[in-house]
Amino acid sequence: MLLICLCCVLVQAQDTAPAPDIPTLMASGDAQYLKGDYDAARDSFLVAWQAAQALAPEDPARYNVLKKLMAVRAASGDFEDANNYLQQAIDWRETTLGKDDPKIADDLLQSVSLLRGMKDYGHALTVMSAVMGRHVRESTFNSVVVADDFSRFAQIQMEYQKPEDAVGSLKTAVGIRTALGGPLDPSLVYDLDRQGAVYVLLRQYDNAEESYRHALVIRESLYGKENADLISTVDGLAYACFGQKKYDLAEPIYQRLVALWIKSVGPEHPVVAMTLDKVAIFYAEQKKFDQAKEAADHANAIRTHFLASGLTQQATEQLAEGNKPEALALYQRALKVMEPPNPIYDEMRSDTENIVKSFAPPAVKLQKKTAAPATKKQ
Repeated sequence: MLLICLCCVLVQAQDTAPAPDIPTLMASGDAQYLKGDYDAARDSFLVAWQAAQALAPEDPARYNVLKKLMAVRAASGDFEDANNYLQQAIDWRETTLGKDDPKIADDLLQSVSLLRGMKDYGHALTVMSAVMGRHVRESTFNSVVVADDFSRFAQIQMEYQKPEDAVGSLKTAVGIRTALGGPLDPSLVYDLDRQGAVYVLLRQYDNAEESYRHALVIRESLYGKENADLISTVDGLAYACFGQKKYDLAEPIYQRLVALWIKSVGPEHPVVAMTLDKVAIFYAEQKKFDQAKEAADHANAIRTHFLASGLTQQATEQLAEGNKPEALALYQRALKVMEPPNPIYDEMRSDTENIVKSFAPPAVKLQKKTAAPATKKQ
């Protein structure tokens, strides 16, 4: 009887236990979110959203929960579901704080990102127009925020396969930034690089060269002549000159590109090989086949070094685990890869040969048998 009463008391206590409050649920969801457990985080936020239904319509907790649900669904890759939650959050701001609330523009920009994730570029451009309209009213046309909007327009237009439209957007962005900060304004760099890339796509190589040269001057002013931050611009400039068949101008730029990569990542990095491939194509186009072969051989030697390094590293791991046959096979494979010899990997080749020799069993010294002494005939 006592046991039954105790069980009744426990059940009653459970029935009357307060449900977790919204801040607790949100904190739990945030903790799960930061661990990358998006499904568990979503479940916590959904419970918080259910609890928020009991709040007053104007309570900001409603908006906060919806934004969390948007974020976690976007992190899971469900952009459509994320955008649905975001639209509810935007509706809350418009209803509670008014349609002119300045923070609505930030939410609309998030919607643009989600629509791009869904590849709904037409809708993204429409929402982007609404964002720009707000920014023009709040900050005037000639403002940094509007220049940023034109840059975003260009990115969407490129994804939408509309490079001609993207050029117009980028020109406007560059014009606004130049008017505000002058021709050496650091904020111009990214628009100029994008503009150069679009011109290359349109095969307007002379315009591309102009854009990349402008960007390069700004980058050199900020970082000097040997910084890795120059690489993307130097790469674009080399190709723009190549496209115009300005070979004498392009050659030192390609050499500079290789040097920048080597300084940034080292001489045996695969990206250096990829850059040398471009150099080989550049020389082959001019029928300078000896120089093309030299660049291609150099690129292949770097790739060989990279592959052999991976094989010897794997062999070392097998050796550490006591798997000598597997390790030997990997070392031997690395040696085959490093044929024919090349200065780029000769040292590694020599080291690997010595390791393979160490696997051989020690030589057994054979002792000569001495003949038995002849017995004298009696």
